[in-house]
Parts: sequence; C-alpha cells; structure tokens
Amino acid sequence: MSHRLEPVSRVMAGPLSMLHRACFPEDPWNLSAIAEIMGIAGFFGRIAWEGQMPDGFALALDLRKECEILSLGVSPDRRRIGIGSALLDSICFEARLRGAEYIVLEVAVDNSAALALYAKRGFMPVGRRPDYYRQASRQVDARLLRLALSSPTMPS
Repeated sequence: MSHRLEPVSRVMAGPLSMLHRACFPEDPWNLSAIAEIMGIAGFFGRIAWEGQMPDGFALALDLRKECEILSLGVSPDRRRIGIGSALLDSICFEARLRGAEYIVLEVAVDNSAALALYAKRGFMPVGRRPDYYRQASRQVDARLLRLALSSPTMPS
C-alpha cells in the first residue's frame, strides 16, 4: 500500500471538506463544519494520503472513558484496499493511548461495507437512531456500535 497516515491538523480543513464531499455526496460537511469540529476540545483524527492527494480520513472526539468516531471515509476510487481498516486501527490505537475504554460510532444501516469492517474489528450493536442520515430523498437509520478497547481483536 502506498498511502501514509498523518494526524489531522487545522490546515487540513479544506482538503478534508472536499474529501468528505467525495465520500458522502448526499450529506457532506462543509469547510466551516469541519473547522468547527476540529475546534472541539478532545478532537483528533487521521488523514490518509497517496502522494499529495488525501484518500481517506477519520475524525474522532476524546470523551474521556470513551472516544467517538464522528466520521470515517475513503475516496470512492480507493475503497477496499485497506485504507479504512488502517484509519480505524489508527484511531482505536490513539483512543487506547488516551485511556479510553470504549470507542463508539454511528453507521447507516444500509452501509454493508462499513458494517462488515466494524463487525470484523469486534464492534457490537448497542442501539439505533431512526432517520439519522440523509440519503437522496430519504432518511436512513443509524446503527450505534461500540467496541471495548481491551477487546482481544484489537491490534496492539
């Protein structure tokens, strides 16, 4: 794999906004939304690069005993080559370093690729949010997932 992972910094808000739009065209986060999230206490993230082009990202919040993945996306033309897995592993590793016991996230119930990735990593369903995501002309429920960071399936 030729991508590299780097911590997200404020100067990356523009590229992150464009990448979020490419990953989630039906509900993109604009530049001001990304910048606002980056300003929240406890924010951390990773961005995956191939050369000078960002091809994936993961944005998270440290909530002390728990970290929340706010968004994780991979450029549509770069999916299924391990970037999402590498980003997820990197965020989980950082969460462990920060002392979190759990990591949580929401995922659209119809996003089978993401659900498979999270299940493979040991995430368990803990709830559901009705009509959480906007997709074209409809709303889609989110499944809430949680992973105990002491889980034996977590890479060290």
